[in-house]
Amino acid sequence: MHGGAQAAMIADVPEAARDLFSKRVKLMAPLLKAWKSALKEEGAVDFSGLIHQAIAILEKGRFISPWKHILVDEFQDISPQRAALLTALRQQNKRTTLFAVGDDWQAIYRFSGAEMSLTTAFHHYFGEGDRCFLDTTYRFNERIGDIANRFVQQNPHQLRKPLNSLSKGNKKSIALLPEDQLEPLLNKLSGYAKPDERVLLLARYHHLRPDITEKAKTKWPKLKLDFMTIHASKGQQADYVILLGLQQGKEGFPAEARESIMEQGLLPQPEAFPDAEERRLAYVALTRARQQVFLMYDKMQPSVFVDHFRELGVPVLRKA
Repeated sequence: MHGGAQAAMIADVPEAARDLFSKRVKLMAPLLKAWKSALKEEGAVDFSGLIHQAIAILEKGRFISPWKHILVDEFQDISPQRAALLTALRQQNKRTTLFAVGDDWQAIYRFSGAEMSLTTAFHHYFGEGDRCFLDTTYRFNERIGDIANRFVQQNPHQLRKPLNSLSKGNKKSIALLPEDQLEPLLNKLSGYAKPDERVLLLARYHHLRPDITEKAKTKWPKLKLDFMTIHASKGQQADYVILLGLQQGKEGFPAEARESIMEQGLLPQPEAFPDAEERRLAYVALTRARQQVFLMYDKMQPSVFVDHFRELGVPVLRKA
């Protein structure tokens, strides 16, 4: 996606990592060359290539943009490369207006090149304009909203904004529960969840899917139960959300930082706040729920998030 020459890539990397990064780039160069040759032979183009070509065509004046309005949804996921395409389109036609919808609290795709500052500093990159807050949610209740909002805003880099809910909820709308209580919790939910109400199990990784879900259809035939990763759940909703794996360590949540030197050099710089993106990922998980969220934690090695939730007033239940 960088699109530049090797020397330009190396020059952009912080000095402390430059030497090792330079060696890694030189190691990768033959692979990149082979990839480009394979594309050429097929007469194909990859996604990043499409955007680079589009920018080049616009900048050379080989295409004149006829559009008066550009509308971009999920703007918090935009990368510098895609932002450059927007800029090139707007320079073609000075009367073009840009309308963007985004939520920096849900910026969870830095690993694929998304740069949150393009949203948080929108006017710096794209010029002055109006800002309108969508301040009412029609999904989660006020109790879930209050905890989720305060949790994500502990990071000072997030934009401050109000968010109101139509329903109140109660203190048990969000609760911490030991992870050994998962089966009793599903037993309980199967007793009062209505047939059309969805229960969503969420985890940080696919392979953390609990074994119990394989026999769920026979054990709880009336329960509408799904499992997915938190990333995959974006845009989804359910009546009840069970967030699994609040523990420390390699398979834990928040996930430990484990970026290669290539990722450190080429991805947007992370904010100077602990677990910033993992915190936003937790926010996405919490706000999938209409009625109740259960946070399943490891009693022996609880996640750092467990204390943060307790400090915000989330009750700790002993049993489901």
